Amino acid sequence: MPLTASRDRKPRKPRFQTIGRKDGLVARVVQAVERQILDGRLPVGTRLPPERELAESLVVSRPVVREAVGVLVTKGLLETRHGIGTTVRAVTHDEVTKPLKLFLRTSVQEVNVEHLHQVRSMLEVENAGLAASQRTDEDVSDLTRLCEEMQMAADDAERFALRDSEFHRRLVQTTHNPLMILLLDSIQQMTAEVRVLVGRQPHLFERVMPSHFRILECVTAQDRDGACAAMREHLDIALTIQRELIQSQTTTA
Repeated sequence: MPLTASRDRKPRKPRFQTIGRKDGLVARVVQAVERQILDGRLPVGTRLPPERELAESLVVSRPVVREAVGVLVTKGLLETRHGIGTTVRAVTHDEVTKPLKLFLRTSVQEVNVEHLHQVRSMLEVENAGLAASQRTDEDVSDLTRLCEEMQMAADDAERFALRDSEFHRRLVQTTHNPLMILLLDSIQQMTAEVRVLVGRQPHLFERVMPSHFRILECVTAQDRDGACAAMREHLDIALTIQRELIQSQTTTA
């Protein structure tokens, strides 16, 4: 139901607080509307009142409201469509993860494999335990299929790296925790790139595949502690391989 200015004989409490007439009115209108969205008082899909009514409610001019709405549209919190008006917009998954991905790729500070290992250890070890606790039969079926596809790609480094990435992302989904999915997706591109780099290391399949199977076995058995231990072992093996690659590149440089 769209917001409207109250015209009842007994006026309801206004949804928006009066902004006042000070410098920075646009910023204050932006903050007022943003606060309503973030605390849930303006759910996704809610249509804002017409510009005139919103300006009267906030006691600001229509140009101020127009500019503030433009800022919120740019931020991705509102969208304006012809014939519908301005509504609260759902923030997409990519909009949450892209800023961190961009930071990781453009940061002036070097982000190395040791940094990545530390973050993965904090997130993925606990993630494996959650997956074991929350998994469904469908989750187990998908993880089993991906392990089988990894086996079939043993001699194809690029395809193996792709299936490896899919296995880890499917494991995150097995937690059924959307925040965990967002957090791990934010470093997914970097981990995928590292997998491709190490993909041609000698005996890679033989070194990493057993720990994938142990993770799968523990998740299937709903063994939380075992799944955490198996993931920790897997990440330690991966770090060793990455260090070997770096060492070999340094030696041949």
